[in-house]
Amino acid sequence: MKIALLDLNHMTLGVHTNTVPLGIGLIARYLKSTLNKDFDVRLFKDPLKFRDELNTWQPDILGLAQYAWNSRINLHMAKLAKNKNPACIVVAGGPDLYLAAGERLDYLKRYPQLDLCVSYDGEITFANIVKRIIKGENVSDIQNSPGPGIYSINSNGQLIESKEKPPRLDSLDVFGSIYAEGLLDNFLEAGFHPFVQTQRGCPFSCAYCHTSDKYYSRMIFQPEEHFARDMEYLGRRFAGKHNVVLYMANTNFGLFKEDFSVAKIIRQIQDKYDWPKNINVNTGPDPDKVLELLSILKYKFIPSMSLQTLTPKVLSNIGRKNIPFKDFVDFQNKVTKRVGENTTTELILSLPGETKETFLDTVSRVLDSGVQNTVIYTLMSLKGTPLASGEMIERYGCKLKYRIVSRCFSQIDGEKILETEGVVVETKDMSYQDYLDLRGLALVITIFASSAELFPLRKFLMQHNLSVADWIFGINKKISDFPGLHSVYREFLQETRDELFSSESEVDDFFNKQKNYDLLTSGVLGDNLLRKYKSIALSKHYQESLKLALDELRGYAGLKIDSELMARLIANLGLYLKSRDVGDMFLDDYRNIPEQNVNMDYDVPQWVASKDGNLKLTDFARRVSYKLLATDYMRNRLKDFKVMNRDPVLSLQMLYRDGHIKDFWPAWVVAKETITRGVK
Repeated sequence: MKIALLDLNHMTLGVHTNTVPLGIGLIARYLKSTLNKDFDVRLFKDPLKFRDELNTWQPDILGLAQYAWNSRINLHMAKLAKNKNPACIVVAGGPDLYLAAGERLDYLKRYPQLDLCVSYDGEITFANIVKRIIKGENVSDIQNSPGPGIYSINSNGQLIESKEKPPRLDSLDVFGSIYAEGLLDNFLEAGFHPFVQTQRGCPFSCAYCHTSDKYYSRMIFQPEEHFARDMEYLGRRFAGKHNVVLYMANTNFGLFKEDFSVAKIIRQIQDKYDWPKNINVNTGPDPDKVLELLSILKYKFIPSMSLQTLTPKVLSNIGRKNIPFKDFVDFQNKVTKRVGENTTTELILSLPGETKETFLDTVSRVLDSGVQNTVIYTLMSLKGTPLASGEMIERYGCKLKYRIVSRCFSQIDGEKILETEGVVVETKDMSYQDYLDLRGLALVITIFASSAELFPLRKFLMQHNLSVADWIFGINKKISDFPGLHSVYREFLQETRDELFSSESEVDDFFNKQKNYDLLTSGVLGDNLLRKYKSIALSKHYQESLKLALDELRGYAGLKIDSELMARLIANLGLYLKSRDVGDMFLDDYRNIPEQNVNMDYDVPQWVASKDGNLKLTDFARRVSYKLLATDYMRNRLKDFKVMNRDPVLSLQMLYRDGHIKDFWPAWVVAKETITRGVK
């Protein structure tokens, strides 16, 4: 039996998810290990490779892993597979499927190439479908009598699904060590980053999330020995390769005791192979456990503790409970003091019941909490989540607009394939103009409060008990005085308006016109706007951004700090931060940065490096001379950066977004002995 499993990615402008397709790998592993049959199972991430494979090899069963970024291209390839082999049975699963019966029926009618759909986790259900086919049943037998976790249209054109609960695994041990056994080698060789899962499930019930369903409330874990084997294999393979990220599919890393064994294994691999340096994972809501987890690792992940909102009514509307805000603030301070790492939190704009005023209150409190990276998302209406239901949309007066999923489009054999997403841009409590105003503020926060470059300014404000929020709001008001930056701001807001359409069909109609599709392929349209314009501002307008940030700091802090002292401090901060303007480095091949000598009255580099939060910049008052030097590490990282996401523009955006741009800042090396001064 020939089985193809698709978790495709658009690859027109880079790769949206540059990771190994772990989900379909686990389905393939479960299928072979439990049915004990010699299946010909092939996994695909590149749509063109699958299309070309169909010329010589047609699957009997085709499984689709449906996500918001690949649903349509999966369905397009399913149609091609059906054309080549009409007997091919197509099974769709994944989170980008509807919950409501009426929407499920419409979906199956709209895409006749689909034979069966799977609810929730797919391993057991997909294997059960294959078992029935092996026993001699045909697709109509399954459609008329679907088993647990399956729904379809029966011979009478009606939606039918089993009343039995969808099956779920008891543990992740059945998969073994999927990397160590070489099952995903071809994807690693193709440059995709490793993706692991040591826990599955979520004990929380946030209404905007797929895992809010009670089905996922029971946690299951990967045995320690399986993870250790996989990490040993990956460590040997990627030893010293700091550009290769370890992605983890865990939803609440650090919340469970099993996570600490995982962290210890990662530390052993870091000590042995100098990898992974960069780890991408979502952390749990227990600050002490996250801090303990961080203390184990040599190279640490960026700890995140998402809030989404601080408005009690809104939290109730979405079925979420945050940790006490005092504990959140305490966590930020402890992370900075103990491990010196950045911290991240996420907020969601347009949640039901949120007003412009309550959202601004949340933003103010979060910016002043000490968090170093505030990410603001627009609420997406994701299929399969409670907030996407008609009842919730009507109750809160949600108005949806539709846009291209960032960089997720292709033209294959003359047909344009576009992934779209619905976003909430207005509710009964927040107007569309409020939404636009807050999106503009989100850009200012992204550039100034959430940039690695300007972190020392936030540190300065926090140490002097000055409001980061007031500083940001001041920058937001004065940005029009800086022509280059203001043009970036205006273009961002214009594209924010232009990217929104009233329906998915309007998106299709607009971009099916070749002149508009060309704007997608050239990168003019169809990108993640906060990521895009942050990169533009900091790579092309950094000096102007720095001047605005310093001017506002001088005016704001000068009211509370001696103005003469403030002028000296600002001057030294400016000397230090100017060196972080590295955007030109990526325009051509690496250019040698000429050595520079910088004389300072305050030892800003030592102050920035200090983990003692009680030491202010005035405590580092001494004359010091530094040399700014390019490093071999910078040169080596530059060789890697263009292939990070298979597109140099996207790679640069990701460097600025994630703060890894710091790998390209010049090194500050003391050139002369420091002389202590009396100025404080």
